[in-house]
Amino acid sequence: MSRQYYQRGNLVEAEELDDVVAVRIDADNRDRAATEMEALLGTSARGDIRDAGVDDDTADAFTRAHWVFVRPNRQIREALVTGEEVAGAEVTGKVIRRPNGRIGIATDLLTVRLRPTLSEQEAERELEAAGLTVVGRLGFADNLYEVRTTTAQDSLAASVELHDNDRFLFAEPTFVEHISTRFRPTGTRYAEQWQWRNAGAGGGTPDADVHIETAWDRTFGDGIRVAVIDNGFDAAHPDLAPGVDPFSGRFDEGDERAVFVRGTAGMPDSGHGTFCAGMVGGRHDNGAGGSGAAPECRLMLVACLPDQVGTQTTLARAVGYAAGPSSEVTGASPEAGADILVSSLGPNGADWDLTGVLETALEKAAANGRQGKGLPIFWAASNGRNVDITKDEVVSHPDVIAVVRSTRKDREDNAARGPEVELIAPGVDVLSTTSGGGYGFNTGTSFAAPCAAGCAALALSVNPGLTRDQLRQVMHESADKIGGPTVHYDGTGHHDDYGFGRVNAAQAVTLADGIVP
Repeated sequence: MSRQYYQRGNLVEAEELDDVVAVRIDADNRDRAATEMEALLGTSARGDIRDAGVDDDTADAFTRAHWVFVRPNRQIREALVTGEEVAGAEVTGKVIRRPNGRIGIATDLLTVRLRPTLSEQEAERELEAAGLTVVGRLGFADNLYEVRTTTAQDSLAASVELHDNDRFLFAEPTFVEHISTRFRPTGTRYAEQWQWRNAGAGGGTPDADVHIETAWDRTFGDGIRVAVIDNGFDAAHPDLAPGVDPFSGRFDEGDERAVFVRGTAGMPDSGHGTFCAGMVGGRHDNGAGGSGAAPECRLMLVACLPDQVGTQTTLARAVGYAAGPSSEVTGASPEAGADILVSSLGPNGADWDLTGVLETALEKAAANGRQGKGLPIFWAASNGRNVDITKDEVVSHPDVIAVVRSTRKDREDNAARGPEVELIAPGVDVLSTTSGGGYGFNTGTSFAAPCAAGCAALALSVNPGLTRDQLRQVMHESADKIGGPTVHYDGTGHHDDYGFGRVNAAQAVTLADGIVP
């Protein structure tokens, strides 16, 4: 069935899978097998999902997050029409196949923003008049809300109905989607961290690294707070725990929306997030493991989407929180926000549409973070040979610094390409922290991005007054033009595979130190 909705002002044509319903199993029934629950609710629609192009990783992620896809029986179908509760179901939704082929689950939830000239009371009267009930207010922008439609057929229909209401800047369905991590796993010890010092071992090219030891002669990143947004972390890891910032926290599942919990008690663990955090700020000189790029920075660990399934609204809240913790913690000081943000979340296929709420969070953070100096945002581009980076609307957003991965021979390695690629950094067989207190090797753009962010933290630490744009320019101008004699950078110093070059921490620190903010 053909459906329409609006996203970032554009009309989107999508497809609703006929007679397929997504059901999230309630807490009382999660110990029952998925097949048993499918039988209670109707007949399994796994085949329909596969036919719609959903890969095994995505299907498995929804299963881990307690979603099942069914062709509903009559009782369930009637309940969906009347709005009655479905026994054993926490929430139900329609399965929408979007133009990029990715599926999302649409319920009655939307994210809306009204004109900032309206007072809060005026905005809430407009919401009520439009048949919307407030689920939660998003604190990182004026008049931004999570809402539930009470009059429209579903969130897609509400999006279309509200588009012509000039009091609304946008009204978008809040899709539940698979937001994975950007790494390809492979398999204590600084000598093995070729990303910091490459002596040519293992077939590498000497000095095909980020030249960090010279930068460490000046700084280890003290005084800089780096926010790492991921699915979870081993916050008790001995190479991470001493650097964990007190404003770390997590977004837990709630009845209607995610609930922010400050602190690391109960933090979900993720090997991916742990590895990324270690690349940024693993501690040094403690007799264990190796080191992160900025081993004396503060690590603001922000966990969300622990099952890799959730909404961009929650991800937007994580970005907003990193830039200004007062958006989730009442009374938090403006000085408690991050100085640098890095995330490596996103689908490896590159096709990722950006919602208005996440775009708003990125733009607000980039412009207003660091008390007006702007928050530098590093994000891992997709893995995959010659993937078009422009298909990933998150990473290719103008306020995001997209990072791809290099090998120990200073060559690019199967990542997204295009004019939005800004930097390349080591991300193939690099060593960092692993969950459970260990250390190991991994490969992915996921790990190149925190490598670049950690090096940027070193540069910012010698000149904390730099604006976001000044630091971004420093990282561009200090990068090494790698790739060999057949690689030609354009007149601006850019190459679609290598960006402005491979990160050089030593040169970045030197350049940053010489700038008058």
